[in-house]
Amino acid sequence: MTPILLAFLLCFPPPAADRQRSSISSSSQTDPQLDDEQIHQRIETYLASIDTPIRPSQWRALGSRGAAVLEGIAEDGATLPTRRAKALDGLAAIGSPTAVDTMLGLARDEQTPLSVRLSAVRGAARVLPADRIAPALQPILEGAKDGHVRRAAAEALSNHGGCALVRAQAAREDDPQRLQRALQRCRQ
Repeated sequence: MTPILLAFLLCFPPPAADRQRSSISSSSQTDPQLDDEQIHQRIETYLASIDTPIRPSQWRALGSRGAAVLEGIAEDGATLPTRRAKALDGLAAIGSPTAVDTMLGLARDEQTPLSVRLSAVRGAARVLPADRIAPALQPILEGAKDGHVRRAAAEALSNHGGCALVRAQAAREDDPQRLQRALQRCRQ
């Protein structure tokens, strides 16, 4: 595809994209009662969104039944990692009694795709009570084989009083720049 054709296509999105955008913006209002079909439709719209961010209030409008659907999507290994990661973002916005276990399980699993693990680490820091963040993320910070996952854990910890753990891990890292942003946050 030539650059000119590509630029042209990017400037004029197809009508379906326009419908999706208006559907996303119109669904930001909290409905008092959504039926299961409406919840599934909104979840599909939100997960398919590419250039329109989904606000936490939109996810929360799905309620506990939406959280259960999102949790199932996040744990489904046959689902695309990008959809699983977005499902975790939605689950973190809604919260649920089992959200923490789901997120920590995915964050610890070395076989889980990277994008899913990163969303799980960030989401866990959002749903955990403040006093449980450091104990929950410490094993991930110290034990994850992937440096990106360790960085995500360090950044979450640096926002929640885990700076001693971040400094100790930085001393063990093979790449001194990996935890730089978390260390800078700890210095502030």
